[in-house]
Amino acid sequence: MKLNPFEKKLVQHPIRFWLQNHIEAPLLTSMMPKPMARCERALEIGCGFGNGIQLIRGHFGAGHITAVDIDPEMIAAAQSRWQARPQGLKGLSFSVADASSLPFADGEFDMVFDFAVFHHIPDWQAAIKDVARVLKPNGYFVIEDLYRAAICNPLSRRLFEHPQQNRFNHRELLLVLRQSGFDIICDRNALDLAGMVLAQKAQR
Repeated sequence: MKLNPFEKKLVQHPIRFWLQNHIEAPLLTSMMPKPMARCERALEIGCGFGNGIQLIRGHFGAGHITAVDIDPEMIAAAQSRWQARPQGLKGLSFSVADASSLPFADGEFDMVFDFAVFHHIPDWQAAIKDVARVLKPNGYFVIEDLYRAAICNPLSRRLFEHPQQNRFNHRELLLVLRQSGFDIICDRNALDLAGMVLAQKAQR
């Protein structure tokens, strides 16, 4: 589901990027095993205006990043933003794509990132299964997302447009990850409103 105009303003606000860069990304990287595995190819699902690209480069050292979003407007904005930077689009590629049916080969990526996107996806279980498909064995799925209690309440429904059916909490997210072939390396749950998970695709 696409963002509504209000949420688009929120996600591109400088405060949002500051929070991602100085609080969320350090917490996520602290969950990674040390030394951190080399990441040649990374996928960001739901790239929005492109804030996550800098985080994936700066904190996870990705060599090449593929950024996808279901909204063509977001892809155009992110591509334009990075085109204007000194490095341009070097090491980047952008694509309009549905997370439930990713247009990539099996085992194409070393890491996949979800920065608060899966709570927008109606069939989030199918999206997790497709993440498992496009990840290499032992590849990492880095998740930071919002849960049912955070989005299925009167205030959230008034301000935002999120699917209200088939939403998940922390326990349910972990369960589907395990059922889809992931091992949970580390997880953090904030009052079942939001959480972070580092999952690794099992080598089977």
